[in-house]
Amino acid sequence: MFFFYYISIFFYSIFIKIAALLDYKAKLWVSGRIDWRNHLNSISKDKKTIWIHCASLGEFEQGRPIIEKIKFEYPSYFIVLTFFSPSGFEVRKNYEKADLVMYLPIDLPTENADFIKGINPVLAIFVKYEFWFGYLKKLKQLNIPTLFIAVRFRKNQHFFKWFGGWAQKQLKQISIIHVQDEMSKELLNKIGFNAAIVSGDTRYDRVNVNAEKAKNTEIIEKWLGNKKCIIAGSTWAIDDDLMLPWENKDYKLIIAPHEINKARIEQIRNKIGKHGILFTELNNAKEENILILNNMGMLLSVYKMGHIAYVGGGFGSGLHNILEPAAFGLPVIFGNKHKKFPEAKALIDAGGAIEISNRTEFNVAIDFFSDKMNYENASNNCSLFVKSQTGASKLIMNSINEILN
Repeated sequence: MFFFYYISIFFYSIFIKIAALLDYKAKLWVSGRIDWRNHLNSISKDKKTIWIHCASLGEFEQGRPIIEKIKFEYPSYFIVLTFFSPSGFEVRKNYEKADLVMYLPIDLPTENADFIKGINPVLAIFVKYEFWFGYLKKLKQLNIPTLFIAVRFRKNQHFFKWFGGWAQKQLKQISIIHVQDEMSKELLNKIGFNAAIVSGDTRYDRVNVNAEKAKNTEIIEKWLGNKKCIIAGSTWAIDDDLMLPWENKDYKLIIAPHEINKARIEQIRNKIGKHGILFTELNNAKEENILILNNMGMLLSVYKMGHIAYVGGGFGSGLHNILEPAAFGLPVIFGNKHKKFPEAKALIDAGGAIEISNRTEFNVAIDFFSDKMNYENASNNCSLFVKSQTGASKLIMNSINEILN
């Protein structure tokens, strides 16, 4: 079966190289892996190495609490952080808590063997769903402990199908899997994997810390004045039509699009017209009631200044992080396609969120949260919900401490 696995990986790499002729992200994926072996020269031979791998930016945020705890508790270790996707690497390539940040080499026999030999880790940590079977096989052969964290399994995944025997065998090469819920542990137990620990989702730890550390942005505070604000975070074009044109005179609107390329920004501006301004133009603001964040890394500090949050992606692309605004006590609104995001239903059940399917329902949700009593209840429910789910990082660190000590 490994023959067919490696053949599929090989053809995937060929496809990406062809796509790179036209697609910018694919081009980054390819160019970022050129001469990857040269990056390994920076690894200190005098330090023990821990390797942490994330698919993209979302997985990085789940792994970040663990990276930072490792860096604090084991400062003498050399941390190698790898990404599969450009959307993770390009944003976090200068992450100060890692000693080396690079793309993960393609999972083919020569590449995975050379990479693991080059970094020589004492521990490998994979965040969520990055099941690269070639790497797992090599790590097992070398007796290198391997942890997966923040994993959530579903019974419709191929691991648990009648044809999933080979994939199940590969899972059993992992030392410990930290899962988010009891269902995931039960699924693993049924296929004979008994080294699963229910620790929860590390994102709750991360957003809780973010909420405690975030600071207001003075220039935005000045623009807001005494007005309340609705934050539309990680939005796509389909989300624009729910809000624009903006007709609510009680709130200003801040839009933080998921992508901030020129075409996406122009798309929003064309729908807004003269009523909107870019963050980079804010010094010249007059009476605009819509602000577009056209740079990265500001959303957290903006949530701190918000009153209500709308989070994009709930109409097809995949619901984005609703826990970030919830941690700040912002009632949350999002689209109704969130089946794969259990935190969405949990936050609704906790009384801190409303799902919508159209513009009318969006406005109804705004009106509901505008009522003082409804707002205070929802805000408290959000904060309490996030705090009640923290603690995953501590349980994961217990496993790491046992291995390293």
